[in-house]
Amino acid sequence: MNIEYSFIVIDDNELDCFVIQKVIQHTYKNVSIDTFHNGLGAIEMIRNHSGNDRPPAIIFLDLQMPVMDGPEFIEEFENLPSEIQNNYVIVVLSILSAARYPVDVFRISHHPSVNCVIEKPLIKEKLIKLLVQLKPGD
Repeated sequence: MNIEYSFIVIDDNELDCFVIQKVIQHTYKNVSIDTFHNGLGAIEMIRNHSGNDRPPAIIFLDLQMPVMDGPEFIEEFENLPSEIQNNYVIVVLSILSAARYPVDVFRISHHPSVNCVIEKPLIKEKLIKLLVQLKPGD
């Protein structure tokens, strides 16, 4: 399947980042993947990105991280101009079965910039299903 997306992974857990990258790379060839261990580096890259030289990006966002966590990232992201926001789709990755932070998951899933919440781990079937539901630029 040929896709028209790039990916940004924001998760402080190095193993989760590695798994997500491998799932994406084994599912789709020749895609761009940027990885950050907190939201601060990612939001700075997004702010400084100057245009449409790459496809829209799907952001896989963890909630619990040091420096800038998922909710703080979303708050900063939603303060960006809509021309920038329109180039990104946010997918929250959460440990829903553990129900450690059900209020955070509920609250974050109702933000206008959050497309959906997916339970970790990300697997090939979840990724394919997500991309079938999305349209580039939405």
